[in-house]
Amino acid sequence: MKEDRADAFLRMIRRAQHGRLKLYLGYCAGVGKTYQMLLEGHRLKGEGIDVVIGLLETHGRADIAQLSQGLEVVPRRRQEYRGISVEEMDADAILARRPQVALIDELAHTNVPGSRNEKRYQDVQDILEAGIHVISTMNVQHLESLYNIVEKAVGVKVRERLPDSVLAEADEIVDVDLATEDLRKRLEEGKIYPPDRIKTALANFFVPSNLEKLRELTLRELASQIDLRRRETQEEE
Repeated sequence: MKEDRADAFLRMIRRAQHGRLKLYLGYCAGVGKTYQMLLEGHRLKGEGIDVVIGLLETHGRADIAQLSQGLEVVPRRRQEYRGISVEEMDADAILARRPQVALIDELAHTNVPGSRNEKRYQDVQDILEAGIHVISTMNVQHLESLYNIVEKAVGVKVRERLPDSVLAEADEIVDVDLATEDLRKRLEEGKIYPPDRIKTALANFFVPSNLEKLRELTLRELASQIDLRRRETQEEE
């Protein structure tokens, strides 16, 4: 199934003039969105596609850092903010490099003040406009329309949000799913957060009830997007 989805995106980028956006959507950190994005990057490179990493967040995960090896990385841009040196994605450098595909992690990220755009998804829109295809990642709780639902369900105020239209306009959405008990096991094994954060995470955000609610929200959102695309196709026909 994953092979078929990857083949479909490969055909799409070969015939498209405007950049196409593929999103790996998950319900929580650690389900495997970034891992799947990098796997597809390697697969596309093997098919002769010019792929670069525009922005990758490893969060100290050894498996992610290892999987990124062999893919060209566009250097980040350093910027001073309140006396602190901050690294951000360099959208101008990606546009100048003009790859066929850019891998850009964490679509909902808010850029440091003074950047080209306020939000990373706006940088991605500029990159798509230039005819560069993008594969990106995001968690469902970052959707603007789900802010109140997420706060009520899991008691968390999500600071970084993006408009639902970004998801609706994606050319392809892939749900990266993982059973909640398997996700907690990954956390316990130190595959998501460093050791000093594991106990707190397990007792707070990563409690089974929170994860199940977020997983359900993701599946509902995916079903909604599938229905929207089906209705749009019928209208076009």
